[in-house]
Amino acid sequence: MAEKKMARFERISDVGLNILAYVILFAVVLFTVYPVIWMLLGSLKTPNEFYTNVWGFPTVPLWNNYIDAWKMANLGPKFINSLIITAGTLAFVLPLASLAAYAFAKMKFPGSNILFYFFLLSLMIPRGVTAIPTFSVVIGLGIQNTRISLILVLAALNLGFAIFLMRAYFLSLPKSIEEAALVDGCNPISAFFRVVLPISKPAYATVIIFTGLNTWNEYFMSSILIRSEKLQTLPIGLVSFIGQYQTNYPQLFASLSIMTVPIVIIYILGQKQFIEGLTKGAIKG
Repeated sequence: MAEKKMARFERISDVGLNILAYVILFAVVLFTVYPVIWMLLGSLKTPNEFYTNVWGFPTVPLWNNYIDAWKMANLGPKFINSLIITAGTLAFVLPLASLAAYAFAKMKFPGSNILFYFFLLSLMIPRGVTAIPTFSVVIGLGIQNTRISLILVLAALNLGFAIFLMRAYFLSLPKSIEEAALVDGCNPISAFFRVVLPISKPAYATVIIFTGLNTWNEYFMSSILIRSEKLQTLPIGLVSFIGQYQTNYPQLFASLSIMTVPIVIIYILGQKQFIEGLTKGAIKG
């Protein structure tokens, strides 16, 4: 009898814990998703309705806000600039981070741990501290106010985290995979390109999403290194909606929606690989 009561109590406890978990998850989803929904709804209102009906649905959706926002901030060239800079940053980060991470994970050489922690140190230094030295170096190289200056700086800023993430993923891979490749006549470098690289898509998807998101949303370094209006990125273009005395929030939200859509699409397409890269890389660190 006591065992039945205990079993019943455990079932009730499990049900209660499941309900509590679902309530917490629902609250997290609500707080995460609602700001995006609020942004989308706000982008379809008139300025007057935005202030009189802040939280509700628009009476008549005003889709022209997107067209006006695109024209007012000249978002076309800025969109292309953001694409070029994001793609250029990824072109530097992906090969450099993968090769460095593989060396740190699989090859032991003098000072490897010190060098790895040196890269991790870059994650702990605020960007405001490095802004002036970075700007001085860019001027010394004579590449100020160019896309390549921003690409190189953003690649350097994102390299430490990419190495950390990919190293954890490579450590989680079974050693038997590389040993089989070495038995077949591969050296460590060819084993990486022929065997390890093809099965590392989750790690690459995770790095692409994190680095791409950071680069796409970057404002601080862009505002310092880019002065020409022709080279401005989307985050800088959004400042044009913020006036000294008033801000056109519907058009600002429309621009934010335009800026958010590519990141959401990339995440939806790569979310399976992204989650696998995070969870598999979490096994070993």
